[in-house]
This record gives sequence, C-alpha cells and structure tokens, in this order.
Amino acid sequence: MFASVRPSRLGHGAVLTALGALIVGVLALAPAASASAHDYLVESSPAANSTQTAPLKQVSLTFNDRVLDLSGDGSSALVQVVGPDEKHFETGCASILDRTVTAPVALGVGGSYTVTWQIVSADGHTVSNSIAFTYAPAAGTTPAEGRSARPQCGEEKSSPTTAPTAAPAAAAAANDGGLGLVVGIGIGIAVLAVVGVALVVVTGRRGGRASSKLPPADD
Repeated sequence: MFASVRPSRLGHGAVLTALGALIVGVLALAPAASASAHDYLVESSPAANSTQTAPLKQVSLTFNDRVLDLSGDGSSALVQVVGPDEKHFETGCASILDRTVTAPVALGVGGSYTVTWQIVSADGHTVSNSIAFTYAPAAGTTPAEGRSARPQCGEEKSSPTTAPTAAPAAAAAANDGGLGLVVGIGIGIAVLAVVGVALVVVTGRRGGRASSKLPPADD
C-alpha cells in the first residue's frame, strides 16, 4: 500500500519545487528589466563632438524609445544650448515627437557649445545628459546675441506666476509604469500556478493508475 503512494508524493513535491523556483526567478528578473528600461540617446544633430559650419535652426535628439510628453506641449522635456560665453542660444521650448526631441536655436559666435537635455523616458523616469559640438561659422555670419537664462516653457501661454510644472504628472507616469510591472508579474505567477496545478493533477492520475496495477500486499 505504501509503495503505491510514494510515486505520487514524490511527483507532487518535484512539481511544487519547480513551480517555486520559476516564481522566484520571475520576481528576481523583474527589477533588472525595469532598471534597464531608461531611454538613451542614439542620434543627434549636430552629432556629438562634430564641427558645425552652417547656422543652425534647431537641435535634434533621437532616443531608443519614445519620450513622454506629460504636458502635451513639450514642456516636460528640457533642452539647453549653451555657448562659449555661457549664454543660452535655444530660442524656444522643446518639442516632442515620439522618440525625437527638438528645440529651436540661433547660435552666437564660434566656439564650443554644449547641448544638455532632460526628458521623461518611456518607463516614467527622468533622465538627463549632454553632448558637445564646435561651431565654426563662415566669415561674415551674424551671430545671435543669446540670453543669460533659458526661455521659460509656456511663457507665451501663461503669466510668470503660473509657470506650469510637470512634477505631479511625472510622478503619475512613474506610478503607472510600476503598476504595469506589478500586473505583469501577477499574470506571470497566475499562469505558472495554473501550470503547476495541471502537472499535479496529471501526476496524481498517473500515480493512481500505477498503484491500481500493483498486486495486492500479502497479509
């Protein structure tokens, strides 16, 4: 009688052990997948460390994944173009189109310029970085004057005392990203649980069939 029970118990234990290992693996991999989801720059115009000889009308930054436009007018992204005299030469706010962020510019005198950006990546986190390029205009090119501070996004749409802020929206986006991750993990665990139950049932049936074929034990 005991011989007919042992295969079933061993089968159940092996299935539950494997199911537990799968669940632990899913939970362990989830944070790593989330951490590696930040957007990063894949292309720019001007290119990093390049020399620009023609006057620019805009700078363009293209990322590996879409950039979130939390405000709907591009103000959740920041692009600054600072010249050799520490003045700002971006002439307006950034615009967001899927993976590409642009900003209008009018460059000043020749020299080294730095493009600095801050965006909200597809996973809801804020990322920032910068690239440098050299401006070498032709003789006779009229330089822009620049300004001591960057343009305030939305200043043409609102008063100075009501400048928009994207912080609450950024937090909401981050929460949405975290909720999606939790839901995905929950679905994965549920699927694994269903598979585990099915394996337990199948193993139990096979154990029962095997025990029914055993000869009766001697008294």
